[in-house]
Amino acid sequence: MDELIERVLKAPPLQRWGGLAGALVLITLLNYFLLISPELTKLEQQAAQQRALDSQLQEKSEIAQNLNERRREMDVLQQKLDEALSELPEAADLDELLAQLNEIGRKSGLEISTVEPTPEETAQIYVKIPIKMVLTGNYHEVAMFLQSLANLRRIVNVNNIQLGSPTLKAEKVVLNTSFVATTFRFLDPKAQADAEKKKARQ
Repeated sequence: MDELIERVLKAPPLQRWGGLAGALVLITLLNYFLLISPELTKLEQQAAQQRALDSQLQEKSEIAQNLNERRREMDVLQQKLDEALSELPEAADLDELLAQLNEIGRKSGLEISTVEPTPEETAQIYVKIPIKMVLTGNYHEVAMFLQSLANLRRIVNVNNIQLGSPTLKAEKVVLNTSFVATTFRFLDPKAQADAEKKKARQ
């Protein structure tokens, strides 16, 4: 080691500085490849992982936002479905409807002599439930009754109205009025198919 140092000191200045520069370059290269390069590779890998995580976070944030929007849309659709089913229920609920018709007739001042449900008529996605009605009252009372039917949440159509046999009763002209009040219920295709299978087995 002492000989090496002595040789370097005795060497001409050009060789001495050249050797020193070469040693410095060699040390720098060794530092780069042994210490700096692995750290740079690690940093690049970590940066790539960070970008991947940022991308995943953005995707999941978008999914969460879309999920909240979908939930709001589902709530609105459910509310609309509930409203529609109140107008077009899944069950006939005839007892409740007949009680409503009698109550509306009584409040309108009418005498109801006939309330007769007739056989259901099946359409594509709904079932018609016709109800024959005969009642007695003056024109204004009949009009009030029909207006009250129009205001029901459940759909009730009135057709085949016949006004006849006007008579004087308690100083007012009363009419014998008959018509068909048709209500509807939703026809669940699955329930219909199950019912048909059950009927076929019997």
